[in-house]
Amino acid sequence: MKFYLKAITPIFVFAFFYSFLSICLGARGFFARQQLKRQHEVLVRHVQLLSDIGEDLNIRIANLSSDPQTIVVYAHELGYVQKNERLIKLMNFSGAAERTEDAGVVYLIEAPRYLPDTVCKTIAVSMSIIVIICEMIGSKKNAHSKKSS
Repeated sequence: MKFYLKAITPIFVFAFFYSFLSICLGARGFFARQQLKRQHEVLVRHVQLLSDIGEDLNIRIANLSSDPQTIVVYAHELGYVQKNERLIKLMNFSGAAERTEDAGVVYLIEAPRYLPDTVCKTIAVSMSIIVIICEMIGSKKNAHSKKSS
């Protein structure tokens, strides 16, 4: 094998492995992009849920601001009465519905998992060294076979 091919082959192997690992498993690779895409979809659903909760609360605020019947119902649930109005409270019975407002859940953003650049370079250099060793072994075998003949 010619000398320039022996020198270019490890460089080509390094470039190939480094490019492949960076594109597939690197910080901006396909694997990290898929993780970010899934998180984006979850965040969009989460924001939509919070938006729906906000709309529901705005409707309740509007009803409590303008509709007297709604105000009366909420006041009765809290135990308030108007003048000359009487409520009968039954023992061991709570007619008032417990109102708990859902403020949503906390969603923690995870950093995507990827192969660091130093690891990609280390693997690529290792593959280049393996190619160099294979070339050295092959050239020694060729030299040894030429001596024998």
